[in-house]
Amino acid sequence: MFDISNIMLKRICLFTVGLFVMSLGVAFSIVSTLGTTPISSISYSLALITNINIGITTFVFNAALILIQFLILRSKFKKKRLLQFINCVLFGYFTDLALYLVSFVPFDNTILFSVLFSIVTGWRFSTIKIAFDATMVIISLILCGLFYTSIFGAVNVGTIISAFMVGFTLRQISNLYFKLTGKRINVVNQ
Repeated sequence: MFDISNIMLKRICLFTVGLFVMSLGVAFSIVSTLGTTPISSISYSLALITNINIGITTFVFNAALILIQFLILRSKFKKKRLLQFINCVLFGYFTDLALYLVSFVPFDNTILFSVLFSIVTGWRFSTIKIAFDATMVIISLILCGLFYTSIFGAVNVGTIISAFMVGFTLRQISNLYFKLTGKRINVVNQ
């Protein structure tokens, strides 16, 4: 039987709320027609191309990323990382729920109105984040260009800005943290 402490229970609850908030961001991005977040752009492209629910394509894509992680890490892949599949299920479900919840928001398809609603290498994490997000956007553009009616089906101004600005912002926060504490933020395979 599991003995979950109050601290662990709070962390799980906060994490779950965080996943839901992220899904709301994805939903607002999609409904606003600014384009979705870089990490969700492939899932959204797959949903547009196949007419399959975005919750399912989100789960499938994120599960594929876990498989790729397993193939890269091989013997270094820790069994506890399989718990990431729970995240895949929750995020897929929350994305569908969030899209339903924001479907009642009256967007008029103008950029101004949309912006109001959508305010193992040794490389720095921020650099990897920018490269990863840019790669997701490029793959999404290719998928929509090949299999959908428009190359920009899942990508728009918000997607491109997000692809570069999130990593850039993380870099600035990391630099500020270093200036304040004298310590570097490290992301390691633990």
